[in-house]
Amino acid sequence: MTSPNPERTKEVLERVERERGMARGWTRMLAERDPDMLERLHDTVMHPLFKRDSLPLKFKFTLMICLNAYQFHEFGVRAQTRAALKHGATEEEILEALEIVALSNLHGMSTALPAVIEEFEAFKAAQAES
Repeated sequence: MTSPNPERTKEVLERVERERGMARGWTRMLAERDPDMLERLHDTVMHPLFKRDSLPLKFKFTLMICLNAYQFHEFGVRAQTRAALKHGATEEEILEALEIVALSNLHGMSTALPAVIEEFEAFKAAQAES
């Protein structure tokens, strides 16, 4: 690891926030210590999610919901549910995908479902306001 470079850290964080819409705590910590690694991780995420286009975004984000549910990662479940809904996924599509997760990991689906339902309700409320 090289010594910290505040300009490089800022540059990488701004790019991550611009392209992904957020930079969380661990992201900031890594950027401060190794911005090149964060940039490589970011590029790895961006390639299948946004550079390739064989699958619709709603499907990609639904897959991400399932991966996060399988790993019991509530923040990821919530963030990916919001993204999937924003890109046109339906509640039925997301629920069906979570039911498939349950075939291999019932606990993953059961712990993710309350967060997903809360995000459904928040999405509906936001749509009603606009």
